[in-house]
Amino acid sequence: MCGICGIAFADRQCTVPVDSLRCMNETLRFRGPDAEGIHVDCGTGLGHRRLSVIDFSGGVQPMADSSGKVAVTFNGEIYNFRELRDELKTAGFQFLTTSDTEVLLLGYLHWREAVVERLLGMFAFGIWDRDREMLLLARDRLGVKPLYWAETLRGDIVFGSQLTTVLASGMVRPRLSREAVARYITLGYVVGNDSILDGVRRLPPASLLCWRRGRKPVIRPYWNMAERWAALSAEGGNGETSRQFMPLLERAVLDRLTSDVPLGALLSGGIDSTVVVALMRRNRPQLRTFSVGFSESSFDETPWSRLAAAELGTQHYEEVARCDSPDLLLHIARHQDEPFADTSILPTHVLCRMAREHVTVALSGDGGDELLAGYVTHSADQHHRWAARVPRLAVRALQAGLDLLPENRRKLSLLYKAKQFLAGAHLDARDAHAWWRMLCNHEALGRLLGNPTGLSPSLAFEPFRAAYAEAERLSALDRMLYVDYKTYLVDDILVKVDRASMAYGLEVRSPFLDHRLVELCARMPPALKLRGKQGKFILRETAKGLVPEGVLRRGKSGFSAPVSNWLVGSWRELVHAELGAANLRSQGLLDPTQVTALVEEHESGRLDHGYLLFTLLQLTLWMGKIRPDLP
Repeated sequence: MCGICGIAFADRQCTVPVDSLRCMNETLRFRGPDAEGIHVDCGTGLGHRRLSVIDFSGGVQPMADSSGKVAVTFNGEIYNFRELRDELKTAGFQFLTTSDTEVLLLGYLHWREAVVERLLGMFAFGIWDRDREMLLLARDRLGVKPLYWAETLRGDIVFGSQLTTVLASGMVRPRLSREAVARYITLGYVVGNDSILDGVRRLPPASLLCWRRGRKPVIRPYWNMAERWAALSAEGGNGETSRQFMPLLERAVLDRLTSDVPLGALLSGGIDSTVVVALMRRNRPQLRTFSVGFSESSFDETPWSRLAAAELGTQHYEEVARCDSPDLLLHIARHQDEPFADTSILPTHVLCRMAREHVTVALSGDGGDELLAGYVTHSADQHHRWAARVPRLAVRALQAGLDLLPENRRKLSLLYKAKQFLAGAHLDARDAHAWWRMLCNHEALGRLLGNPTGLSPSLAFEPFRAAYAEAERLSALDRMLYVDYKTYLVDDILVKVDRASMAYGLEVRSPFLDHRLVELCARMPPALKLRGKQGKFILRETAKGLVPEGVLRRGKSGFSAPVSNWLVGSWRELVHAELGAANLRSQGLLDPTQVTALVEEHESGRLDHGYLLFTLLQLTLWMGKIRPDLP
């Protein structure tokens, strides 16, 4: 895994400053600690930081063809590179390395932009083609690897694996996007193709960006998930897809075992990661697995991971996380491109740091919940239509009663779930599904931001509504799964894993995010995914005899951290410094009076504002690092 960057000037006579590329590369050092490269040609420049995984000596980047007219900077893995190399050899191409980067480069020479449709893997790359005076940017189908880009007023373009990389070019002014900030506070992450800063964008998953001198950049999809899903679900295939599921999942695991460096697995003890480890063990007799736990029992999953590791016979490493350290929180803030407040970022950092001490590559179970309806939200969606019939006065009375109950600050407590469910009871099905992810309503958001004008009440819902509309031809369940793929997975889960793993130079691979598996499950009837309240039905059925029975029976737990306790414990001093009135006034974004009221209410124990306060804390830490202009 690596970090990439580049600049292309609209004026071909301009020379890209090497110092600018070096500054951009420096922001990517922790992503690629093994080597650095720069390529400058005809008003363009490409940069690269390398984490060596395959072909240590031959995979140096940026990589150019023999003529020097075409060059590539590439981040990721192409799992079918050997098959593509055989095709290209048959077509007359000669290879100088055994790297997947050269397969991408020569594949572009042979198939042009269509090469991306042949790639199986996780990737983001930039290709400069001198003869066509074209810069081509691409991102993998599910959005595993990030890619930011921006266009200047004079038509130059700059791109990088991180937002901070784009800023390091000196070509973009860091100015906050008011809409993105509002969505961040509501959700705890930045959702959509716009970043937290005006003018800096994310390339959408499964998309190509083509920039030519004198023209505006054009973005087009090369794989349309909604259309593929609709077409495949219309084909059906109950028995056939059931038989194909586990063999295809095993194929996805096998494809991700290619590595010239030590490889292991992240094992939570949930069914997704345990199945991945079981399939790995069939092909890797000696396998190292890693898990992290908490001293707070409701958050601790190490008994399950320990059980799975013992029965599967892995060399297991575990650590009780001291995630409550303010130093760890500050370390994480230094590696945050954008503010990010999924509480599981804390244990994920500890897990990745521990794994990197032993391996360079690790497989994970990420993506299983989106693939097969594993979240509590999916079963809650089934009950929503009944809750919508309850009179509003009755719902308000229930909410008032729940507010009187003491908060226990346990992991996803029944009280928390009940409050979230009732708060969305009279929203339509589309918005109720989105509401499960939200931390505050529009009125509370307005107070936190000093009641700014012009923010639409539907602002936070818009990305979810757009995805819902794209999937209009799908079943009710598949429609919600599609929304999760387009929002929560790509903008929260994958961002978390990418930032936490890359902070330590660890490459994480996720078999459940194989697009062939996504397409197979698109053909499945909903009952093979969610049956009653039981998600991942087909996975549980086909994994019998493969994983421990206890793992099959356990319900969804989730991977989060007890930040509500830490905010009033070991983080208390940091909270009062960052969310104190003096700091908030100096930053000029959040209303000090409103934030102080939240902090006091949380500290008193009257209400649990842990998730929202953590979101605000991460925002102020990020602003202190970036110091953006206010909108």
